[in-house]
Amino acid sequence: MKISIKTLIIALITFFLVNPVDAQEIERKLLDWQNKSLYIGPVVAENGSSTVEFFGKNPYADSLVITDVITDCGCTVVEYSKDTLVQDDMFRLTVSYNSDYRGGEFKKYVLVRSNLDIYGDTLVIEGINFPVVDDPVKNFPYRVGPLGFRLPMINMGQVFTNEPKLKFYDVYNFSNEAVSLADLAVQNWPQHIQITFEPALIEAGQRALVSLMFDAENAGAFGYYRENLQVQLNDGESYELGLTGSILEYFEPVPQSMASVIPRLHISNTEVDFKEISSSKLVQKVFDFSNLGQEPLLIRQVSSSCECVQIDLPKNELFPGEKIEVLITFDPKGRKGIDHKHVTVFTNDPINPVRTITLRSMIK
Repeated sequence: MKISIKTLIIALITFFLVNPVDAQEIERKLLDWQNKSLYIGPVVAENGSSTVEFFGKNPYADSLVITDVITDCGCTVVEYSKDTLVQDDMFRLTVSYNSDYRGGEFKKYVLVRSNLDIYGDTLVIEGINFPVVDDPVKNFPYRVGPLGFRLPMINMGQVFTNEPKLKFYDVYNFSNEAVSLADLAVQNWPQHIQITFEPALIEAGQRALVSLMFDAENAGAFGYYRENLQVQLNDGESYELGLTGSILEYFEPVPQSMASVIPRLHISNTEVDFKEISSSKLVQKVFDFSNLGQEPLLIRQVSSSCECVQIDLPKNELFPGEKIEVLITFDPKGRKGIDHKHVTVFTNDPINPVRTITLRSMIK
């Protein structure tokens, strides 16, 4: 009988509620693992299972015997090199993941228990699953030349500036010939984007992965991002591929002792209701931006949700204690009824790096 990790955890919690034990009396004797979490990467159903290996060592003088290895899913299979380890013996645990019917990102758990610690160690594997394609026309309805995509645009999600983000998307070759990317020398991609096919040659009537690397640090923008990329294939044609996402600056956690030292943006008002306004007249509002910190505040970018909103920013660096007036103008021409517009401010304030100003109105 297979026992899921969730069932086991519930059983352990129940045990402790019925038999309370002083935490100091419990001596944990766990394996010394090289890694307790591994990324298995993309798993494509037709390529078979994907495998990772965990390595652990017995650091104790007592012999350690593996008593249970429990998985939380029938899609994971485990094998291990030995079940009895003397001191300093190494232990290899191989975990194979087989693609199941649920597509997308996954996280699976493996519980390893021994005679020295009945509560066990939890190992984690993560990746992204691409299940079997049952109907290519239905599964890949959006065409970019000979290739079919699941969605009209590639969405990178949130991308932070501290490291490039890699995402995988499956595509289907609907043509009668093999498809590959043209030579990189002829591709006119921005420097912060790299695209590859895996495998490099997509056979006719077959599926493959598009690997897209996005380097937010070199994108030169913050907030909502959208771009149409020109992708040239080996047929000599250039096709448009839509890309979207949200670019955010990464900040290290701020110690409490630094909270009054770091740059801190204060905005005099973040919600303004213009009430009833005429569609033929501009409306304006002045906002005070202040730096409450003891380090320079850098205003990276100020953007609006509409070209009808203009921002007059006198400077983008505020010294400690400095205040500036920012004029925001809304042109309601051609609009009617209840209206909401947003202005987004990106700064190097590590606690609140993204601030939003909301402009409300009733346009007559």
